[in-house]
Amino acid sequence: MSKIIYSMVAGCIFLLMINPACANQQECSAIKVKIKQERNLLKKRELLNHGLELCPQDAEIHYRCAYTAERLRNYDKAQRNYLKATELDNHYAKAYFGLGDIYMVLGNARSAVDAYEKGLTLAPQNKRARSSFELALIKYKSELGEQITSAEFIQVMQESKKEETAPGAVDGPLLRMQIHFYSASSQLSEQAKAQLVNVGKALENPALADKKFEISGHTDNTGGAEANLLLSKHRAEQVRQYLLETFSILPEALIVAYYGDTRPAEPNTSPENRALNRRVEFRRLNQ
Repeated sequence: MSKIIYSMVAGCIFLLMINPACANQQECSAIKVKIKQERNLLKKRELLNHGLELCPQDAEIHYRCAYTAERLRNYDKAQRNYLKATELDNHYAKAYFGLGDIYMVLGNARSAVDAYEKGLTLAPQNKRARSSFELALIKYKSELGEQITSAEFIQVMQESKKEETAPGAVDGPLLRMQIHFYSASSQLSEQAKAQLVNVGKALENPALADKKFEISGHTDNTGGAEANLLLSKHRAEQVRQYLLETFSILPEALIVAYYGDTRPAEPNTSPENRALNRRVEFRRLNQ
């Protein structure tokens, strides 16, 4: 019996010597087992980094590396590894969902919609991803200047989310609105007032009545920085004033902030992107 076992072991060693890919595959399988078993996040990260060096074309290791980086709030790394996982395996639904989550954290609703949509074509029964997809759609619609319902505004502002402290992360439930002002003016257009009607109704709703919100103004980079800062201030103030005059909202519930062109949602490289940057944001202040 011992001779048979010896021969089998010798045979396996010989196969591994002539087929390094087989050896590498076994090493990848072994380290994935260790990664799954490790509970300490920092130790898991060390194993994952070793796994990436050993198995750079393994989609699962890239996914697990991204998931761990996300938990550690390293969103840039998480985004890179989720993307790599989808490139290596374009049927990896969980990687698309993870990528969508990262885009939502970073405030990129358009890319989040695309990522969730791809994942849902592969795993349409995933309820959590479906809910996140619907939330991303509301945010993207609002960014484009389309009217949203009061129920949709409430849905976004009731988003359960801990305060994010990582660079680039969105702080608190937030909705970007492309409010229509008259050109180079802080005066609300009739279209803008129509957009704000459902916002006002939502803010009157008992679901949000005890919450505080920041209304922040933003511009594109056309014009001088000082002029843009002043314009963003006046636009945010006009939105606040209209809501307070038209709806039953406590003045202390709405706080104005203004940033000019210092916080672009998109690079100011095209008319479409500049339009997205000329916006007002509603952010629920964590309490």
